[in-house]
Amino acid sequence: MKNNTQSHVQYVICLGAFISTLTAGMFNITLVDIAADYGQSIQSVQWIVTGYLLAVSTCLPLMGRLGDIKGKRLIHNSGILLFMLGSLCCALSTNLGSLIAFRVLQGIGASMYQATNMALVVSLFPPERRGSALGLTGTFVAAGSMIGPSLGGIFLQWFSWQMNFWFLTVFSLIAWLLAQAFIPKDQPAGSSRLDWMGAALFGASLTGLITGLNLGSVWGWGSLAVLLLFALFTVCLAGFILWSVSRRWDRIGHTPFIQLGIFGQQRVRLGMGTTLITNMAAFSAQLVLPVYLLSVLHLQPALVGLILLSYPATLIIAAPLSGRLSDRLGSMPIIYAGLTCMVASLSALSFLSANSTVLYVIVFTVLLGSSMGMVNSPNNSLTMGSVPKHYLGLIGSMIALSRNMGMIFGTVAAGALVVLSPGDPSSSYMLTEEKVSSGFGAVFALAAILVAVMYAVHLFSAFQHKRRALAAHQISR
Repeated sequence: MKNNTQSHVQYVICLGAFISTLTAGMFNITLVDIAADYGQSIQSVQWIVTGYLLAVSTCLPLMGRLGDIKGKRLIHNSGILLFMLGSLCCALSTNLGSLIAFRVLQGIGASMYQATNMALVVSLFPPERRGSALGLTGTFVAAGSMIGPSLGGIFLQWFSWQMNFWFLTVFSLIAWLLAQAFIPKDQPAGSSRLDWMGAALFGASLTGLITGLNLGSVWGWGSLAVLLLFALFTVCLAGFILWSVSRRWDRIGHTPFIQLGIFGQQRVRLGMGTTLITNMAAFSAQLVLPVYLLSVLHLQPALVGLILLSYPATLIIAAPLSGRLSDRLGSMPIIYAGLTCMVASLSALSFLSANSTVLYVIVFTVLLGSSMGMVNSPNNSLTMGSVPKHYLGLIGSMIALSRNMGMIFGTVAAGALVVLSPGDPSSSYMLTEEKVSSGFGAVFALAAILVAVMYAVHLFSAFQHKRRALAAHQISR
C-alpha cells in the first residue's frame, strides 16, 4: 500500500475513534432538557448515557471476535452504518423508552467500530509505522472528548437536543461512505464458528458488573438489587471460565469465545493492566477536578472549562509524538517516561488545597494529559503486536473494554472518595469545601499509588525477561 493511500486509510479509521468520544461527551449537558420534554426524572433520563455505555462495553469482545471471523472491515463499516441508523432513530424518537432503546442500538454500532479500529491499523500498517498510526488514533480520541461537550452545548442553546442526533446522523453517514471507499477489504483471519454460549456468559457477567457499579451509588451498595447484580457477575464469570477451559473444544475442533491462554502472555496482561489503571487514574481526575475548581477555588464555570481543556489539548499533541518516538526508540522507554510523568503529576495534584494557585493546577493537568499521550500509543502497539494475526480483533476489543472499565472504576472511586472523605457524619452527603478538598486529595493519592504499582510491575517484568534471556544465552554457549 502506498504511503499516500495509507494516510487516507489512517484518517478514515480515526473518524470512528473521534465519533466514539464525541458521542460520549455530547449528551450529559442535554439530560435536563430531555427530562423536561418527556416529563421524566433525571434518574430515568440518565439511562440515555448509561444504556449507551453498557451496550458498548458488553458488546466489545463479541464484535472483536466477529471481526476476526468475518473480517475487520465488514464489522467496522457495518458498525458505522448501524450507529448512523441509531442516531437517526434517536432524532425521531417520541418517548423516553424508544430513545433509550435506540441509544442502545447506537452503542452496539459503536462497539463494532471501536472493537476493530486498532486491529485494522495494526493489520494495514507495517511495524515501523504502527506507533505513529496508533498515536494519531489517540489524537482523534482526545479531540472528540474535547469537542463533544462544547458542541453539545452549542446545539442545545441554538437549536434543540435533537440536533445532536441529526449531526451524528450526517457525520456518521459521511464516515461510512469514506470507510467504504478507502478501507481495503481484508480476509478473515479466523475460520472457527463463534462460541455463542461463551459470548452470552461473558456479556451477562459484564452487564452485572457494569450495571451494579453504575447503580451502587444510587440504590446503595448493600441493597438487594445491587448485590444480585454482583452475584450475576460472579456466577456468569465462573460459568464463562469453566465453559472456556472445557475439554469439549479439543473434541469438536473449534475454539471458545475467548481462549484464556492468550492472557497467559505477559505482554498482553501488562498491556491490559496498564490501559485499565491509567484510564482509571486519568478519568477520576477529570471528574473531581471541576468539583475542586468550583467548590474550593470558587472559579467561574467558563474559566473552569478552559482549564479542563488543557488535558485533552496536551494529549492531542503528545499522542502522535510519542507514537513516532516509539517507532524510533522502542515502546518501553516511552511507556516508562509516561508512567513516571503520570505518577509525578498525580502526586503533585494530591496536595491541592484551598491555597493552591490556578497555575499549579494547569501545570500538573498539562503534565497528566502529556503522560497519557505518552503511554497509550506505545502500550497499544506493543500489546497488539504480541498476539497472532487471527486474534487482532479480539485483543483490540479487549483493550477498548479495558479503557471503558477504567473509566467506570474511575467514576466509582472518585464519587466514593469525595463523599466518604472526613467530615461530620451527619452531613456525609454534603459537599463542603473541607470535604471536597480532602476527598480530592484521596482520589489523586490512590491514583498515584495504582500507577506506581503498575510501573513497578513493568520493571519487574523487564527484569525477569532479561534474566531469562541471560539464562538462555548461557545454556546456548
